[in-house]
Order: sequence, then structure tokens, then C-alpha cells
Amino acid sequence: MALPINTTPTYTVTIPSTNQQISYRPFLVKDQKNLLVAQQSENQKVMADTLKSVIQSCIVGEIDVSKLATFDIEYLFLHIRGKSVGEEVPLLLKCDEDHGEDNEKAQIKYTVRVDDIQVHKDPNHTNKFELFNDVGIQMKYPSFEMIDKFQNAKQDDASVMFNVIADCIDFIYDSNEVYSAQDQSPEEISQFLENLTTEQFDKVQSFFESMPKLTHEVEYNCPVCGKHHKVRIEGLQSFF
Repeated sequence: MALPINTTPTYTVTIPSTNQQISYRPFLVKDQKNLLVAQQSENQKVMADTLKSVIQSCIVGEIDVSKLATFDIEYLFLHIRGKSVGEEVPLLLKCDEDHGEDNEKAQIKYTVRVDDIQVHKDPNHTNKFELFNDVGIQMKYPSFEMIDKFQNAKQDDASVMFNVIADCIDFIYDSNEVYSAQDQSPEEISQFLENLTTEQFDKVQSFFESMPKLTHEVEYNCPVCGKHHKVRIEGLQSFF
């Protein structure tokens, strides 16, 4: 006779980049085990692949996690974790002054609720730019799949950022036609970017600099010197 299998509850969350509402379940023991093993490996690719696999298994419905924007992934993971191990995230916040031997005392335990951590969207952020004459460009957010593609590249390799920018081009347009990036060769896209002026290329880079981020603003006072701090915590790694 087969053993009874637990039925997990499902919850809903809205994907920040698309405003699409999806359903998900909490982590199971096997998911947490896989995440722990990946974390202990200290291998960035193993950790990224495991995170993608676990989130994919928790989502109910036809959603390809690898195609989602990186900040979507962070937001989904945060909410799945919240329903799995608790809605509160403990943080250890430090004073930015040097207190010598009292440095360990110059920190405070702070708890933030998952629902208070949001994807911050810069009101001036845009994914569409006019570049020269009547030529413009529209960008798309870097996906988990895209980041994974460049996972093993050196972080200080300038070509990595250039390749990420090239991969994030959705289409190029002028007054007569729209040119889908997927219909162009990598060489053609590279030539297009390399022939931009520095000012024009800066417009494209601003897309990444102002891209939505998982953030939470925290205010606290140092328990040693009383200095008031107001900081914005960004990125998934900051909350764990």
C-alpha cells in the first residue's frame, strides 16, 4: 500500500516585470536540501542552476524561470522562502564608524517582513532610447538564462558587459523599419554598438544602471555611538 503524500498549499504573487499573477508552493524538504548542498559547494554555477531548478519546481503553471528578469527571480525566491521558513528576515546591521574593540557591539539585529521588501522602480527608468537621426533601440531585461551564460567569465572582463548589452537588445528601429535583434548576427549587433558615440552608448548603459532592484530602506541607531543610519539594502544576497 502506498504511503500518503502531503499536499502543499499554494499562494499567489505578481511578477514585477510583467505584472502577471502566478501561483507557487513553498519549498519542500528536498528543495531545501538541494539549496543547502549547492550553497556548501561554493560554486556559483551550481548555486545558480539549483536556484533556478528549485524556483521552477515551486511555480504552478507554464512559466519558464530561465526567461524571467533577474529581479523577478530574486522577488520570487524571497516570497517562496517567506512561505517556507517564515515571513520575517533577520538582518545584522553595523555602524559605519570604526569602534575598535567595540566593533562587534556596534551592530544591531533588525527584522524585516518579506512583504516590506519590494522591487524599486526608478521613475526615470526607460527601456527605449533615441540614439541618432531617427534611429532608436529598445532593450529587454537580462534573464536568468543570460546571466548563467556568462557565469564563468571573469568579472573584470569588459567584453562580458558588452556581450550582456548585446544580448539585451530587443530591437533596433528607424522611421521605416523595426529590426529584431534575434534576426541579426552577433557581428551585426556588435558593429552597431561599436559605432555609437560614447554619449549614445551611455544612454544604453543607463538602462542597466536604473534597472529595477530588490530593495528595502532601513533606519537604525548605533548602540555604541548612537549615530543614525539610513541605508538602502539591495539585492537578494543582502537579505540572507
